[in-house]
Amino acid sequence: MNDIIEKIIGKVDEISSCTIAYGLITIKTNEAREGYQELLKMLEERNLEYTFAEGRKYTKKEMDSSYFFHVNVPFPWEHEPLKNAAYYGTVYETLEVDCDCQLQQISELRLDVKKMKKSHLITIYPQLIVTEHAKNISIQNELTGCEFLPANDYKERELGQVFEMRVNNILPLLSERTRLEKVKRKHCSRCIAGAVLRSELIYEKADLKLVLDFNLTTERLNAYDARQLVVSKKVRDVFNENKIKVYGYEPVAFHETC
Repeated sequence: MNDIIEKIIGKVDEISSCTIAYGLITIKTNEAREGYQELLKMLEERNLEYTFAEGRKYTKKEMDSSYFFHVNVPFPWEHEPLKNAAYYGTVYETLEVDCDCQLQQISELRLDVKKMKKSHLITIYPQLIVTEHAKNISIQNELTGCEFLPANDYKERELGQVFEMRVNNILPLLSERTRLEKVKRKHCSRCIAGAVLRSELIYEKADLKLVLDFNLTTERLNAYDARQLVVSKKVRDVFNENKIKVYGYEPVAFHETC
């Protein structure tokens, strides 16, 4: 890994090596940079596993005219990917087959609450955690599609009340127009997983009537095979007004079948 970094440093936009102990590095770059093709060549030559995410930019008009958004929720454990909720003492049982989709949480959620810092909404995949402020704002504004359950710091420290936000509205399957890249990962035949999102989320327009304020995709996507959070414009507006920050919102597209 270190020699890869040495060869492309200065040829890509940004390199994060703080996860190198886990055998992971994160690289951000434009495809036009000279290091991009050089990096891909090294990955192929060494038969290294990798994934990538694409970003899209939207105008203010496009954002303001959208009714639903795919949320990029802060994930404080990005550089410690092995520290999931089970690591902190959350108890699960496997229902029928040995697959993450069959894990059922049977205890209160436990986590390192210090990781939240000043955030009011984070994820420790697949759970979503909110502060009391975010919970109260959601209830006061009658936001639909979720419930709140107690969560605890794994060391029982007094760090402020936090809650697991359990989103219970699962959306229909994505439109076939959504661009997904299949990846080789272990999952069972009962779950729709093993794909990385390569476009915005796209649904059929007929599915609009099924969307609440908080929603999850049926599909388990991207590096952590997690259902993606989709929220209404109302949620985005309420969160922005009350300084509940996330990493970003991307408009969800709806396709009208002729």
